[in-house]
Amino acid sequence: MSAPRTIPSAVTERQIAASDPESSAWVSANAGSGKTHVLAQRVIRLLLSGVEPARILCITFTKAAAANMANRVSQDLRAWTLLDDERLDDAMRKVGVLAPTPKLRTRARQLFALALDTPGGLKVQTIHAFCTQLLQLFPFEANAPARFEVLDEATQTQMLDRLGLNVLLEAAESSHTELGRALEKAVLAAADQTFQDMLRETIRARDTLTRWIGEAGGVSQAVAQLSRMLNVEPEDTVAEVDAAILRGSLIANSEWGAIGATMLGGSKTDKDQGARFHALATLQGTGLIEKYLDIFCTANRDKSKERIATSAIERTDPGLCRRLEEERDRVWALVQKKRAIETRDRTSALITVAYAVVARFRDEKNRRGLLDYDDLIDKTLDLLRDERAAWVHYKLDRGIHHVLIDEAQDTSPKQWDIVRALVSEFFAGAGAHEQRRTIFAVGDEKQSIFSFQGAAPREFAAMRAHFEQMHARAELPFVATEFKHSFRSGPNVLGAVDTVFSRSEAYSGLTTDPAPPVHEFLPDKAPGLVEIWELESSDSFESKEGWAAPFDVQNVTSGIAKLAQRIARTIAAWRSEGRRSKDVLILLRRRGALFDAVIRALKKEHIPVAGADRLVLTEHIAVMDLMALADAILLPEDDLALATVLKSPLFGLDDDALFDIAWKRPSGLYDALKQKRSDVAARFDTLRDAARAMTPFAFYAWLLGSQGGRRMMFARLGHEAADALDEFLNLALEYERVEAPSLQGFVAWLRAAEAEVKRDMEMERDEVRVMTVHGAKGLEAPVVVLADTTTPAQGWHPPRLLDIAPEHAAPGAADRLIWATSKDNDVGPMATARETMLQGAREEYCRLLYVAMTRAKDQLHLIVPQRFYTHGQRSTGDRHVYASRTRFIPDLLTCHFGVARWPVLAHGPSTADDRSKSSVDIRSRMRAMWG
Repeated sequence: MSAPRTIPSAVTERQIAASDPESSAWVSANAGSGKTHVLAQRVIRLLLSGVEPARILCITFTKAAAANMANRVSQDLRAWTLLDDERLDDAMRKVGVLAPTPKLRTRARQLFALALDTPGGLKVQTIHAFCTQLLQLFPFEANAPARFEVLDEATQTQMLDRLGLNVLLEAAESSHTELGRALEKAVLAAADQTFQDMLRETIRARDTLTRWIGEAGGVSQAVAQLSRMLNVEPEDTVAEVDAAILRGSLIANSEWGAIGATMLGGSKTDKDQGARFHALATLQGTGLIEKYLDIFCTANRDKSKERIATSAIERTDPGLCRRLEEERDRVWALVQKKRAIETRDRTSALITVAYAVVARFRDEKNRRGLLDYDDLIDKTLDLLRDERAAWVHYKLDRGIHHVLIDEAQDTSPKQWDIVRALVSEFFAGAGAHEQRRTIFAVGDEKQSIFSFQGAAPREFAAMRAHFEQMHARAELPFVATEFKHSFRSGPNVLGAVDTVFSRSEAYSGLTTDPAPPVHEFLPDKAPGLVEIWELESSDSFESKEGWAAPFDVQNVTSGIAKLAQRIARTIAAWRSEGRRSKDVLILLRRRGALFDAVIRALKKEHIPVAGADRLVLTEHIAVMDLMALADAILLPEDDLALATVLKSPLFGLDDDALFDIAWKRPSGLYDALKQKRSDVAARFDTLRDAARAMTPFAFYAWLLGSQGGRRMMFARLGHEAADALDEFLNLALEYERVEAPSLQGFVAWLRAAEAEVKRDMEMERDEVRVMTVHGAKGLEAPVVVLADTTTPAQGWHPPRLLDIAPEHAAPGAADRLIWATSKDNDVGPMATARETMLQGAREEYCRLLYVAMTRAKDQLHLIVPQRFYTHGQRSTGDRHVYASRTRFIPDLLTCHFGVARWPVLAHGPSTADDRSKSSVDIRSRMRAMWG
């Protein structure tokens, strides 16, 4: 049992002030500073002060956070029912009650029962759950179906994919229609998979798309707006620009030969240009245009910064050189115009198809009475803004007196608008309501990492200023405070965080404050350990001629595999020293090769591992076995499916047993199974008969339950298969709710849905957790390993779908969507838009690093390069797997880790003796590592 912590009085005073139910409060809290505790403390103090549970609305970001908050409050209240007077008084003093009285004691002991008796319990829910409840109460006023259902992600994905395929098939069959012409343009613009990816990305941005097209008055009008934005006319075509390149040339065709002859008398560069001029006379059509562009543009079709002719030619014929320079400028202007037209055509094709899919999706939702998560927010916001539904505000105002917002930095602008509408009457003045009403928000801009879900971290500071001003106008108390003390990490980990984010390039992406973040630690917190590991390089590979390769094959281990093995061996050493597996949390930016390699390496070292925090359900081996069973039941003649099932945990045959059955069989595998293994065939027939008689859910529940299927799966795959099996059954039940139940239909529906499983990583099993930083939000661990801190800050791919605000448009006008390529940097406003998106990615990269580093309680291990490449340099092949292109984190680490004395190991951990010697001068250690 750990000793009680020494908490400075200033920290306790800030917590008590923030949880005071008499005033509104806005809390900016560092990671690990106890914001969830204060939120629960405020709820309890509101209940103690006489507020009814039904009058409190607590909004959290995730269902897990909502459940955690409700459980924490319930546990505290339940414990209070068993305390004697003295201990109960102490408990109330800890939450901020200065003078407990007998009346307060009685109230405190009743709170647990009061919360249980409240219909629906405490209102601790996500913003989407609140919107669902509100729309169900007022469907007519919100223009929502009376008994609507919320569309889950799996069904939504399946619907959109099906509707997208239908639109593409319709377009392919009707080339003369608008859809058909759009598909033709799309096929010319990109490969089919690229277009499919762009279509999905545009559909995800359907709110922006529908607003734009709705305000424009249609797709054709939106395309006209796009043309004007790109400085081209709607009727301009690529063919016209191609023709203008030669037709308007400042150099006549008859001069090509003479210019070529002049160039041949110059340097090698001039001779190359001369050869191109001579070649013009032998070409026509597209080949002629491309060769002409070779003269005046680079190979990548950028504007040539070099002179068309060298100084030697300029001395002999300065007039020619001047004309060539003028022609280059003219050609470059046409190239830019051509790219703008191509961008316009490519984008118009994309939005035409995407809008058709979105329109059909909207119609099907209306027909089936479905609302997706975006609909919940939009319809709630419209309801609260509608003056005709004033009585809805009246009902809400009478029902909700206190609004608490957890993880406020993850709230989107639309969600903030809902909150503002909910509490608008709170600031009508002191005498406008017989009960006091408050708002409480707690968050941390530095931990806003969900921009892909609409989170806008800068809104947190903007909303604080807004509500502070509203309270001042109404002369109501408002407390704005900061929590800087960490209850989680020690001075070394916090010192590393402060040092990494001490430069403006780093902290400007974290917060709107004009100063770097400061973290304070508890006085009795152990120092902790920060270790820096070097990168692993791939083995050298000697390139050989093809004829020699089969006779002299090299075994080459990639840097990724070596790094994963090193992590696994290190964790094995920690376990041998007494460290538990569950104490270790391995964080990565994304799922990929390293993610899978780490899990494989841990299993190879026989280290318990929880598996991936998120997985595609149909790619989990247990679910693949269950689907293969369905395939074999539906068609026993499918030898591959049957063989797969026989080797699965459900039957457990090994390779030798399967070989004995299948070898030299006269007919299908099923017939051979009945002849050679009648017992196994009888079990398969039993399952097949049950599948014919039961619905999919009933069959699989029977198989995994009374037939022992779950136990068999666990015996081979471990308990990590539990989440996949549970989600599989949930989807089977969901399928039967929306479709006529059939095994074939269910398997086809499941494969099309591509459902993802988000696994709960707050488990008590003694397993190493490997997850992305996004999944680790809200978690902590004694030991944290950051395995890929040197991935590109701007992301793995440049942004392709740009969201551009129109110039000189009315305030609030819809943004335009543009399908960009790497060649469009100089087209219209696209360069600025791309840089804005990249800057946003870099800022979120900083916040991701902050979240990752602050998960560590005792030890933080970072893997960074021994010698990293600066901007513009690249590694060759896979020689240095993490050291190519610009690396933001190594730069921060090398520039800033040298300012303090910390226990750091240059080459990673090995033994306990190494750690005892690790208090070294970090500045000299950094010199040794980075030179």
